[in-house]
Amino acid sequence: MVIAFAWLGHVALARWDRSVNPRPFYSEMPGSLQVLQSRLNWVETKDGLRIFLTGTVTNQSSEAWHDVEFDCRFLDANGVMVDAANARSRFTALPHDDAAFRVVIAPARATNDYASFKVGVGSARVAKGWF
Repeated sequence: MVIAFAWLGHVALARWDRSVNPRPFYSEMPGSLQVLQSRLNWVETKDGLRIFLTGTVTNQSSEAWHDVEFDCRFLDANGVMVDAANARSRFTALPHDDAAFRVVIAPARATNDYASFKVGVGSARVAKGWF
C-alpha cells in the first residue's frame, strides 16, 4: 500500500511539474531573449535610493517567454564589478517581438561607485505553463 501511494505521488508530482513548467526550458534555448537597450536610473523611494533598470528585450525564438530574470552587473570607472543582482520582471515576450522591462535593485554601494552596468537575461519560463 505504501509503495502504491508513493508511486501515485510521484506520478502526480511529475504531471504537476510538466503543467506548471513545461518544456522547452530557457536553458535549452540560451540567447533567445536579448537585451536591445537598457538604461540605469537612480530613484528616491520611500524605502531609500533604488536603481531602476529599464529597457527593451527582443524574443528571437518561436516560444513566448515570461517571468524573466535579469543578470545585472555594475562596474566602477576601472571596469571592476562593484555590485551585482538578479531581478525578475513580470512581462511576456511574444515570439519574434520586443517587450519593455523594468527591474528595481537596492544598491549596495554609493552612487558614485556605479560608472557603468551590464544587463542580460539569466532565465525565463515558457508561457505555456499554468502560472
